[in-house]
Amino acid sequence: MSDQAQLLRQMVSGKLEQEHMGHKSEMHIITVASGKGGVGKSNFSVNLALALKGLGKNPIILDADFGLANVEVILGEHPRYNLSHLINGECKIQELVTESQYGISFISGGSGIRDMSFLPSYQIADISRKLGQLSDITDILIIDTGAGINDIVVKFCNLADQVYIVVTPEPTSITDSYALLKTLVSNFRLTSKVKLVINKADSQKEAHEVYKKLSYVCNSFLKFPVEYAGFVPYDEQLFKAVKQQVPIFKYNIRAKASMAYYQLAKAYLVEQGEQITKSEKVMDKENFMNRFKRLFG
Repeated sequence: MSDQAQLLRQMVSGKLEQEHMGHKSEMHIITVASGKGGVGKSNFSVNLALALKGLGKNPIILDADFGLANVEVILGEHPRYNLSHLINGECKIQELVTESQYGISFISGGSGIRDMSFLPSYQIADISRKLGQLSDITDILIIDTGAGINDIVVKFCNLADQVYIVVTPEPTSITDSYALLKTLVSNFRLTSKVKLVINKADSQKEAHEVYKKLSYVCNSFLKFPVEYAGFVPYDEQLFKAVKQQVPIFKYNIRAKASMAYYQLAKAYLVEQGEQITKSEKVMDKENFMNRFKRLFG
């Protein structure tokens, strides 16, 4: 199973095709998952992408929460195509990519399309193969999966170079996150690196407590290490941004949540051994523009 997962990752990241063609570029795959809904998973995907964009990367988000279309709602966009059009042969993978008003691109999973949540394995595999063609236009593919455990979530987690599990301090979120990890590790032999993001935490101390609980049970009962990625604090600014359909990273770049996303993105790039191509002056410039708009807009 691990060999198959590695081969699939290579296919999607374009490694096999590029090795034959002599290219050295590579698309890194991040999958974002959660044990339950309502923990802020899609907001995490969008704002992490925006932070990575601000640091010089060119991410694309795949909304794999099929049928719900959370990403396009958060971005305030109405794409022409979604994955159902690709499956039906009505468009090519490149035509699915929609550039948002905020400079990041995404692929819609479709809204209100019930059948998209019950795709057979061969169609999921076909989508995965076609995703490899995106390596020509992006360096990071962020896959925003649906909440909970299903075949699509499992396959996209195994596809990833890195999996972020978004969890909140709520007991149900913690237990459901463990259930997801147990399924991925015990039943499907997950080989991807897994990191926990603690969302809506009141403090760093609370976030560390949540991480320690999950880390302990994963090490004790699954023999599977999970790492601590960081936390996004509870932030009233986020709720204001959501109501206005503006990602918090663009609504107020100096908000507590925005700064947390910036640090998460920066830590990710440093871990990949990459140079940070844009300095923190980018944050200062955008902060000035936000203040200017509030005063004179």
